Amino acid sequence: MKTLSKMEVKLLLKLEREKAVTKLANELGLSIYRTSALVTSLERKGLVKAEKRGKYKIVSLSETKPAELFRKLTFRFGHMPLDEILSGKNLTLLAVIKRTPLGAYELCIKGNLPRSTLYHVIDKLSDYGVIGKKDEGYFLMGRYEPFHEFAEEFYELQNSIKAREFSGDSALVWSGVEEFILSTREYGGKDVGNFHLTGVGRFGDFGVELIGTGWYHYYYSEKVKNISLEEVVVHALLVDFEPRTILYSIVLLLSHKDKIDRKKLFELGMKYNVDVEVLLKYLKGKGVKRYPYPSMKEVRETFKMYFGEGNWVR
Repeated sequence: MKTLSKMEVKLLLKLEREKAVTKLANELGLSIYRTSALVTSLERKGLVKAEKRGKYKIVSLSETKPAELFRKLTFRFGHMPLDEILSGKNLTLLAVIKRTPLGAYELCIKGNLPRSTLYHVIDKLSDYGVIGKKDEGYFLMGRYEPFHEFAEEFYELQNSIKAREFSGDSALVWSGVEEFILSTREYGGKDVGNFHLTGVGRFGDFGVELIGTGWYHYYYSEKVKNISLEEVVVHALLVDFEPRTILYSIVLLLSHKDKIDRKKLFELGMKYNVDVEVLLKYLKGKGVKRYPYPSMKEVRETFKMYFGEGNWVR
């Protein structure tokens, strides 16, 4: 899954009205072959549509939400170098940065960006006045919020396209930068390419077999080869933050207490906005006496059902 290239954005900027590929090639100073390849790429990304009219191939912006947002951006910010701002890793950062300041650590996690790349992108967007800094956090300047909206919708569209390739009835449960979680009634196996069964449907692999609901959840990422227990649990809570799911998630974590990567659990909670601090308290034997969290007594009784009294962790 790719972001937008600088040349792709340049082509989009030429589509204030529909144009033939030959005309686009002349305006961009590119060959017909190279221009056609760009059009094909943008078609796959859902931003343009092309149709044959006689001997010409006519291209125009599509009717998807990101394409409509791009139209608005060109009217409002056409005086800015949008091909620079909305391409490459710039677009990645714009998808996760908001008006509320976020630290570099959190931006790296949410955007799947190496720290060195993050600071390079921050410097570039700061030069254009798009990003500001407050204390140790970075934020999107208010007037440029449409950039975030476009970037977020762009990645959601890419994720939706990829999800439909996996299952015709799929629906996005969560959408991030080049990763997502989908819901479907079609069971496609546990690990299918870059799609990994996750959530409560995967609890059985770690010792807690649950009766299915008829819905399956898959996590997509080109970077993850084997899904971890920490990811399975956080995904389950993201999809269904209800008493039953919370209870079995705690039991699952307790059964693997000595193997849990607490740092990874914390980072996943940050990425998906799931409160894992409470889960960590249970790992320390400290129950939380408030809904929807279970009592330690309930946790222990459920644990015994699956792993026996003798394996209860203290």
